[in-house]
Amino acid sequence: MSGISRDISFIAALDFEQRPAGEVLDALLGAGYDSVEWTMAHVNDLRAPASALASQMDLVTGGEEAVRETFRAIDAAADAGIPIVNVLTGPNLWEEGAARRYDDEAWTAALGGLERITIRAQEHGVKVGFEPCWGTLAHDAATAQRVLDSVPVSVTFDPSHFVMTGDPIPELIDRWGERIGHFHLKDAFGRPGIDGEDFIFCMLGEGNVPWPETFAALDRVGYEGALSVEFEAYRYYEQVLGNDPEAAARLARGQVAALLGERT
Repeated sequence: MSGISRDISFIAALDFEQRPAGEVLDALLGAGYDSVEWTMAHVNDLRAPASALASQMDLVTGGEEAVRETFRAIDAAADAGIPIVNVLTGPNLWEEGAARRYDDEAWTAALGGLERITIRAQEHGVKVGFEPCWGTLAHDAATAQRVLDSVPVSVTFDPSHFVMTGDPIPELIDRWGERIGHFHLKDAFGRPGIDGEDFIFCMLGEGNVPWPETFAALDRVGYEGALSVEFEAYRYYEQVLGNDPEAAARLARGQVAALLGERT
């Protein structure tokens, strides 16, 4: 069991994105969560309590529009009292037309965008949580470190992505320590490649994330932020849960309780 009490949050994605924010908030609080991590689907109606706002623009190929949209997220988060905006480098391979990019031009675009975004966030008293993510320019420990060495961002740490690259999750938590500003609860197994073919995001505890060691590392570095569930077990969601986001949230909350050794 983790030694530090933290808020448990849920990312309001899935079919929650088609529901009014008030309905989403009531459903998640009713399922036992302490807060919501909003997405851009609700950027115009952000409600408290909220742990973060996910603004996952493609800074490699999205150009000025991606930066402007992230500025919009930062402004909205500041107005709503949300402490952190989560970002990626891109390219976002799950979006139509996206292709892998690891060239110098891609790095220039991503780092330049992140620099501008960080300045905007600092002006508004909001943190930028950079998430190393599968398929994107910054996807493993080495490429993530390049971002962290270049731009004063925080880390949104999602251990499922490091399962694929074979990077040691507890050791990375120890290394990045105080720079970890947000944490996603998501599990996976497989290798880098295509979602659903080479790897899969699965139920919490069913993949290769070493959860006891991960929580112990978070305790060692004194992480006191939220633990935010990102439910992406899509096949189970569709075929078993019938695309019911509330059922997914309730199921995941029980899995979190089991992982943390909570009494229910």
